[in-house]
Amino acid sequence: MNKTGLTKTALYLIIISLLVAFIILAKNILIPLVLSMFFSYLIYPVVWKIERLGVNRIISILTVLLVVIIFIGGIALLFSLKASNVDINFNDVKEQFDNKSLSVQSAITTKLGIDASTLDHYLKQAVDNLITTWQSGIGNLFAATTTTLFQIGILPVFTFFLLFYRTKTAHFILRITPKEKQFVTLDILREISTVITKYLGGLLLVVAILAVLNSVGLLIIGIKHAMVFGILAALLNLIPYIGTFLGGLIPFMYVVFTDPRPLPAMIKVVILFMVIQFIENNLLTPNIVGNSIKINPLAIILSLLFANIIWGIAGMLVVIPALATLKVIMRKIDSLQPYAFLISDSGTEKHRLKLFKRKNKNKK
Repeated sequence: MNKTGLTKTALYLIIISLLVAFIILAKNILIPLVLSMFFSYLIYPVVWKIERLGVNRIISILTVLLVVIIFIGGIALLFSLKASNVDINFNDVKEQFDNKSLSVQSAITTKLGIDASTLDHYLKQAVDNLITTWQSGIGNLFAATTTTLFQIGILPVFTFFLLFYRTKTAHFILRITPKEKQFVTLDILREISTVITKYLGGLLLVVAILAVLNSVGLLIIGIKHAMVFGILAALLNLIPYIGTFLGGLIPFMYVVFTDPRPLPAMIKVVILFMVIQFIENNLLTPNIVGNSIKINPLAIILSLLFANIIWGIAGMLVVIPALATLKVIMRKIDSLQPYAFLISDSGTEKHRLKLFKRKNKNKK
């Protein structure tokens, strides 16, 4: 590689490093802004239809935002009232865990010959660390309330202005684009709007259905606070791949720590979430969300890991639609098409498992 190539590479790395640093340092502003962008795409079709009826743009946007805020606020209020009834006594949890660990400790010391006092010391230390971590995590959650409230409160403000200035923003993008590229740019903007709207709308519908399935299922198998755990598990499903596991882990651990004889309930929770996961993967997501983003799992997993490092849970929520937007842009630019192909799910069709092979009609 010549000096010019090394210089360009070094420059690109510096620019990327500065960009990542800016994204991390300005996350308290960028997170609600990015969330508002995707939320704007979600409600844009409704706002556009109201505007087509001759209603003023400001009134259209405010009407839709008001309805959405009332709807989400009502659900949040109901969820908070239900969640307030979930009383977890950490001292009782520790006592339950200590009692259950005695039988396990006895079995281990008998079969493996490990000193009972040593094993008891490490078990108690592990339990104390677990309870301390749990309590400190809840404390940190409340400590971050001020920042969280600011981010939630600024969401509708950002959403309003993004929708109000959408035409002006599109004209700005077209003005800074060379004339020969304006048609491609317009096509990119339209495709991004279609892909993101379809993906987010379908995803929210899947979450709503899962909330009902989870709550009803947990209620049937006799888990306390079924509605709280069901809704929480559905919301965690917004995080691809690991969301369902985390959603099922919460009621599972609740049963472990609070039920004197948890094994039957533990098995029921595992079976329930396996069935719901099967329904979600094979019926709900394919038919509602479809394959609108068409990104390969490896790219999604790596994006989730990096997004978690940079923005935490918020980053994991927005990284998939952001990656889909990036793929649309790269696919329309000739020099970036190889990168779009790299993160897409195409190119491996012949290696996929197929339950049924198509018969050759010409073969007799």
